[in-house]
Amino acid sequence: MATGFGFDRDRVVDAARQLTHVRSDLESAGQRTPRLAPTGSSEIDVALQEFTTAATRHQTGLLAAVTAAAARLDGVVAGHAQLDSSLGRQLPTNKPSKGKTHE
Repeated sequence: MATGFGFDRDRVVDAARQLTHVRSDLESAGQRTPRLAPTGSSEIDVALQEFTTAATRHQTGLLAAVTAAAARLDGVVAGHAQLDSSLGRQLPTNKPSKGKTHE
C-alpha cells in the first residue's frame, strides 16, 4: 500500500541496521581506549588527558546521535506499517459484510 508513496522499507531497515552496527563499533572502540601512561612531562600528560576527555565527550555525543537516527528510522518503518494497515482496512473488499443481509 504505502509503497506507492515511494517508501522503500527494505532500504530504511538496512540503514537502521547499519547505524546500529556503527553504534556498536563506536562503543567497542571506546572500550579499547588504553590508559595513558605518564610521559615524564606534566604539560604533555595534561594535553593528552584533555585530548582523551574531549574525544570521549564527542564520542558520547556521536553515540547519542547515531542511536537517535536509528530509532527514528525504526519509527519510520513502524509508522509505515501502521499507515499501510490503516489504508488497507479502508479499501472495500469483495467479501459480503458480516452483518445482516437483505434478501
